[in-house]
Amino acid sequence: MQITTANGKQLRGDIIKSAVLRYDMSAVPATLEAEIRVDDDLRRQLAEGNTVTTNNDAFRIVKQSGGTGRSAQGQHDLSAIQITALLDACHPVTFVRQRAIIKENSALSEIYRAAGATLSVIDGDFKVDRFNCMIGGTPSFHIAKLLQEEGGEVCWKNGKLKFVRKTDFFKQKPAMSLPDNASENIASGFLERHEIPSFYSISPAGEMIYGNREKARSAQFAPGKNEQQLVNMSRCLVRRKVSKINYNDQLFAGDLIEFIGAKPLVIVTAAHAFFSGTDGSGSNQYTKLWLYELQG
Repeated sequence: MQITTANGKQLRGDIIKSAVLRYDMSAVPATLEAEIRVDDDLRRQLAEGNTVTTNNDAFRIVKQSGGTGRSAQGQHDLSAIQITALLDACHPVTFVRQRAIIKENSALSEIYRAAGATLSVIDGDFKVDRFNCMIGGTPSFHIAKLLQEEGGEVCWKNGKLKFVRKTDFFKQKPAMSLPDNASENIASGFLERHEIPSFYSISPAGEMIYGNREKARSAQFAPGKNEQQLVNMSRCLVRRKVSKINYNDQLFAGDLIEFIGAKPLVIVTAAHAFFSGTDGSGSNQYTKLWLYELQG
């Protein structure tokens, strides 16, 4: 894995003890966590608020920790620090708000920009009737609720944020085929009935309206929602497999994986892990995929 600091310096592989690049279906769809051996100059370059680049994406450092266990390499004193970085284009939506955001009949991209994101456009952008994030709130939490009500998710690929309806993830061409016997499988209808509720609300005419009630589920009241939103809120991606494959940082959240003799599943999280082995633990690199099907 190649990591470059803001001044254009590419970090040597032997000073990167470990790095995990994750792509997720979340309001901030990419994160980087790394443990790096640094001298005093590199520590300053990797300070909170600076940026690093990997896989052609810029990440803003929001946390730096560690720094103990100094050692010498040549004429340099080194110590190991850990950094956590969020996708730079979206990272402001994770900060607690000092001013409220109230939007009506606004596009999703406008909501992101109002929260400080630098996105110019979002593929699949749509209009939102109303969005509120009060003082002391975190926009990413409210964006996640909004996406659930709209029946879709956002994901990051090729330098762009895109919104995709959950049903449309399974209409695309698979990015890869895998054997069905090389994954950890998860299945529990019992837990799904407990964890995926159905929703109900009251229409403007004062009548009860409902979402999906085909299965016995817990029920939750959701004020101010229409029938389509209630249906969307019960439509969830449910984890079915976890697969560990050879390192492939061109797999992203939202990509479809085909399984021989089984239903295709969509990637909700793709973690690309690199371990250099400079601490004597052995070098390794791999990609781990969390794969889901659609329920509801």
